[in-house]
Order: sequence, then structure tokens, then C-alpha cells
Amino acid sequence: MPANNINLLAHTDFDKTPIGKFLRWSLTYGRYIIVCTEIIVLIAFIYRFSLDRRITDLNEEIEQKSAIVQANTEFENQFRNLQKRIETIGRLFINQDAAYKLLQHLQQITPQGITYLHLSQEDKTVNITGIANSNSSFALFLNQLKNSPYLTNIEISSLTKNTATTGEIEFSLSLNIKEDISQATTR
Repeated sequence: MPANNINLLAHTDFDKTPIGKFLRWSLTYGRYIIVCTEIIVLIAFIYRFSLDRRITDLNEEIEQKSAIVQANTEFENQFRNLQKRIETIGRLFINQDAAYKLLQHLQQITPQGITYLHLSQEDKTVNITGIANSNSSFALFLNQLKNSPYLTNIEISSLTKNTATTGEIEFSLSLNIKEDISQATTR
């Protein structure tokens, strides 16, 4: 028996009606659009899996590195403590040298007849308490302090003369170190 051609669509200008045009367009171009959309969705789905894997890898790497940082925290604290101690020791060596040079300089400029009772230094300020045998030795001492290249701002805080017995002058004064005396050369 010969094959019969069955066409369910009407041949009467159905292609020219809006529904017919839409059906023809959807059957030809619509399937391409649907296939392209499915391909884009599949690509996005696969890309999402790769992004999830990357996020998981990065989170594991962060956990590993944070564990390393936590393991080295005590070592870092010890290292910083050691650095602070080394800095402190370095400053003490510099200050020790400065105190020695200050005493040596005061010894050089102190005239006969001046006796120190108390000498202290805090940062750049020096406080001296002492006794002078005479007015001339005290005047010479003040002049030497005034002309010193390392000392400045001489302030006399107290000055008393013992006229009852020996005529000695008891004094207290403070002064500042003009420049870093630790860089001074000894004569």
C-alpha cells in the first residue's frame, strides 16, 4: 500500500496568520534559542562546580596557613621580646658611656675647693649638690660650667653660706646636657 502523506496543519493560509507565524518561528528559531540557552545553563552549572572547588581549596589553604601562624605565635612573641631587650641593652650601653664621659668632663672642669655631695642624671638633666670652700672657687666653677661645650641652662636652686664656722658655700644646681656627650672625645 502506498504511503499516505498526512498533514495536520491546514494549508489554507495558516502560515500568514499571527499564530501560524509564531508557530513557524518557534519551530525553526525557537529550538536554536532553547538549545543555546541550555548550553549556557550547562556551562554556568559546570563553572559553578569549578568555583565551589576553588573556594574549598582556598578555605583549606587558609586553615593550613592560620594553623602555621598560630603555631609560630609563641616564637614570634619570644623574638619580639628579644628584640626589645636588645634595644634596651643598646640604650644602656650608650647611656653608660654618656654617664662616664659626663663624670670625666665634670672632673676636668671642677676647680680645687669644690666637693660634690650628690650628683644625679635623668635623661639630659644633671642635678648637683656640693660644697665650695670659697666664693672664688664657686665663681670659677660656675664660669667653667657656663663655658662648657656640653652643658647649658645652669640653674642654681639653693645657695647657703655657713658663716658660723668655716665660711663654706653649700649649693644645689641643675643643668642640661647640650649635645650628646657620649660622642665627645676625652682629653
